[in-house]
Amino acid sequence: MARLIGGLLRLAIIDTETTGLDPQTSVVLEFAALIIEDGVVVREYETKIKPLVQELHYAHPKALEKNGYSDEAWEDAPSVEEVGPDIISILDGCVLVGHNVAFDEAILRAHFASRGVRGRIPYHKIDTITLAYEHLTPLGLESSSLDRVREFLGWSKDGAHTAMQDVRDTKRLFDLLWRMTPWRRFQLQMALRFR
Repeated sequence: MARLIGGLLRLAIIDTETTGLDPQTSVVLEFAALIIEDGVVVREYETKIKPLVQELHYAHPKALEKNGYSDEAWEDAPSVEEVGPDIISILDGCVLVGHNVAFDEAILRAHFASRGVRGRIPYHKIDTITLAYEHLTPLGLESSSLDRVREFLGWSKDGAHTAMQDVRDTKRLFDLLWRMTPWRRFQLQMALRFR
């Protein structure tokens, strides 16, 4: 169960970079998280995860290209058996926050299960896609992908599709949209109109 810290939820803003979109045949190549307690980042964690050769047979070439995967860049990366217990420990007691966070949760569960990594991944989630749809679509956002959100808000896409940069941008989006009030929405609308 998620723990309350100082009256606030303990949050884990997470992202995975993967070999594809099907949790049953794809695996995690990169994982990053920011752990937030009482509104403060208390831990940053990121790691590459080395896939097995047979797991790469199911990899989608576009996914590998987008994530910058190469055998050389991942040569010294740890295995999922090595980092899985750390990830489970880091996420313990957190509410997961992410951009399409159900996908991240599902692929972590499937990858861990396929390689015998035991432990519980939290199931309470807050999805920034929902927040973007609720608050930015009325202002003109046409697609809730993180790249489209970045473009809409005028944010840089440098480093996009690396787990930690996507986590940082997801946190930025969460901070902007979580507990949005009508006054804050009006301020955002004016800022977008006059940028």
